[in-house]
Amino acid sequence: MKDGWRERGELGSLAGLLFMRWVALSLGRPLARLSLYPAVAWYLVKARREQRYVRDFLRRVLPRPPRFRDVARTYWNFGAVTLDRVFMLAGRDDALDVGVHGAGPLLELQEQGRGAILVGAHLGSFEAMRALGLHRRALDIRVLQYVDQNPLLMRVFADVNPGLADAIIPLGTPDVMLRVGETVERGGFAAVLADRVGPGDPRSMPCRFLGGTARFATGALEAALVLGCPVLFFAGLYRGGKRYDLHFEVLSGGERPPRRDREREVRRLAGRYAECLERYARSAPYNWFNIYSYWED
Repeated sequence: MKDGWRERGELGSLAGLLFMRWVALSLGRPLARLSLYPAVAWYLVKARREQRYVRDFLRRVLPRPPRFRDVARTYWNFGAVTLDRVFMLAGRDDALDVGVHGAGPLLELQEQGRGAILVGAHLGSFEAMRALGLHRRALDIRVLQYVDQNPLLMRVFADVNPGLADAIIPLGTPDVMLRVGETVERGGFAAVLADRVGPGDPRSMPCRFLGGTARFATGALEAALVLGCPVLFFAGLYRGGKRYDLHFEVLSGGERPPRRDREREVRRLAGRYAECLERYARSAPYNWFNIYSYWED
């Protein structure tokens, strides 16, 4: 995809990220949020090309043409969610109000010692789900991600939580599916953001999404069908201030279809994933953080 997410470099600097971390952990969240004002202003000046991608999404979800303040609000939410990741990774998220919805099936799987695959998106805060699992429910969560995409951000967050690297399964490595299987078989949860497709990854599928066609990653869905484990959609929506809403929905109960039916089942699950993502994207339009040329058409 031209001008895709893998071509987007980090706009922030290491010094700026380290300063944000120091302010957050030394002075507290209220004072740290004051630093978001110059940061958002900087992005509005520096990231002009990205503004048209934000507007493209907002035109699809808002009942009116997007305005400049809508773009600014998206950048503000992105900054707020990034800042709160520091507190969540440091285990200092007690000041945050995280409402949990639909987590019953997830907790039942934990009690039964069964694993599952969790599929989310770059919508709101992924860290809200990981914080719930690690600090409040003692869930064994392993995250699939490209570790080389945001090296500065990963370095800063690793300093906050040295155990972060142990909870990551790097995408693009030969043993990724083997490690996913090991995680699920021991009763853990493998989590992946399936709304982005890696370069040259054949495990993807186009789906209708917000009036256009977007391509979603299907590797995790294929793995779930081979392993016969459940698939749950999740979204950690930022609602402003200190409020987050963490939602879970069951996409698959753990069926293991015959090999001949697997492709059709992957297509069905990908369609359900796209439907869930569209519904939550419409309900939280300023939580969309795929700021690049997203739709294929």
